Amino acid sequence: MVQAAAAHYRKALFARLDQAEGVEFTFFTSGEDLEGVAHLPSESVKRQRLIPLRANGQLYWQGGVFALSASNEFDALVFLGNPNFLSTWIAAPLARLTGKPVLFWTHGWRRPESGIKRLVRLAFYRLANRLLIYSERGRQLGVAAGYPADRMTVIYNSLDLDQANAVLDRIEGADSLVPPAGEFFQDASLPLLICTARLTELCRFDVLLRAAALMRDRGTPVNILLVGDGPMRGELEALAESLGVDVHFTGAVYDEQKLGTWIYQSDVTVSPGKVGLTAIHSMMYGTPVITHGNLDAQMPEVETIVEGETGAFFKQDDEQDLARIILEWLGASRDRAAIRESCRAVVQDKWSPENQAALIVGAIRELTET
Repeated sequence: MVQAAAAHYRKALFARLDQAEGVEFTFFTSGEDLEGVAHLPSESVKRQRLIPLRANGQLYWQGGVFALSASNEFDALVFLGNPNFLSTWIAAPLARLTGKPVLFWTHGWRRPESGIKRLVRLAFYRLANRLLIYSERGRQLGVAAGYPADRMTVIYNSLDLDQANAVLDRIEGADSLVPPAGEFFQDASLPLLICTARLTELCRFDVLLRAAALMRDRGTPVNILLVGDGPMRGELEALAESLGVDVHFTGAVYDEQKLGTWIYQSDVTVSPGKVGLTAIHSMMYGTPVITHGNLDAQMPEVETIVEGETGAFFKQDDEQDLARIILEWLGASRDRAAIRESCRAVVQDKWSPENQAALIVGAIRELTET
């Protein structure tokens, strides 16, 4: 399995792959952090080898992959399905010429495409025997773009569910919990909104702050807990102060016990710009998610949201509509225990390391045993 970097959040998935019966994985990575994502320690997997990664803007080159493609050591190769990795354009067909099935692990299609972009993506993806894509919508868009349905396997995405379950057991077994509202805010009785994400322009937390001001003016003030750091923090802090809304910025936090406790006690996660792994993280602790409903500008994990059951959608970039949706959600008198159960069931059924690993292994076996 060829990765640009072995992302730390894939630890549970890689452990599941290492435990797969009848399949032995070797993970090839740069060994370095990439684009702010921490690399897993080498001891996290049974077999890890380093291959150099060179970057030139948005283009990448992994010179070591050509030896892998020509080698008889491996029965199949899984590449990162990113057309910006120029070396893969050569390594994938080379591997197939030597009789090895090639799989691309990729987001796949996130929106309809046309013109040269559609043609380039199709040409690149056709270098693989199989695409391992994140979402059902991605598969549907791929079929609409002209890619064969039988050459795509939806594998979803995942975080460490076992770790979350252990944290959840401690939370629900505790005699008492210090509510984050009481820790960070003056009025602990107000509804608590949370989001765990880097504070970037694309996340549009300014829309959330303006929506909070609208809700306050309509008689429903809220507390907002933003967990993370990033280039927009200073601007968001200034905006919160000017609007007079109650927001606490924790900065970057990596303690899962703290994160799980805060998410568990929140009424809803609000991710106004887009939602990715944040949705899975939230639902592992039973907290629903509100985000915008423009699926062409969303991440695959948005499929965890079932309207009215595990979250809701608002009109993109519209603070008025976001305020309306949050107020409707908070005022609907939903059974919190039932919502918590629905959220966790979505993760357990599809978006778990166990399921993701089983789907990856199944696709590899299908190609290597035929």
